[in-house]
Amino acid sequence: MLRNLLRWRADFVFRLLDGRVWMKPDGIATFAGDLPEQEQKVVWATHAAPAADLFTPKVEGTAWKSKPSWYIVANKDRTVQPELQRFVAKRMGATIFETDSSHVPMLSQPGFVLDVIDKAAKAVQNA
Repeated sequence: MLRNLLRWRADFVFRLLDGRVWMKPDGIATFAGDLPEQEQKVVWATHAAPAADLFTPKVEGTAWKSKPSWYIVANKDRTVQPELQRFVAKRMGATIFETDSSHVPMLSQPGFVLDVIDKAAKAVQNA
């Protein structure tokens, strides 16, 4: 199941160039489809490709293994499947919040994201 969840919609959304993943102009609707068209254009114009070795380094002392974690699942995400997000969040033992958002809930639903951050901060302060 996990293998199927890891498949990207790469053919029409992203392209690989110089070992980096770049979003195609017409991929923005998949990445941030719940933003107004003008904001989608700004996101595309200002995005940057992630580091070429993003998924290869070995990380020591992974924080979610020893600290409380919170996770926002974006139910309308067409970049990272919501099922994969839920799998990762459950594996982390995270407190999970879900919203009907694309891959960028911090842009399309900033009030929701701030509420989750506020709840997380209060939970840690009261612990």
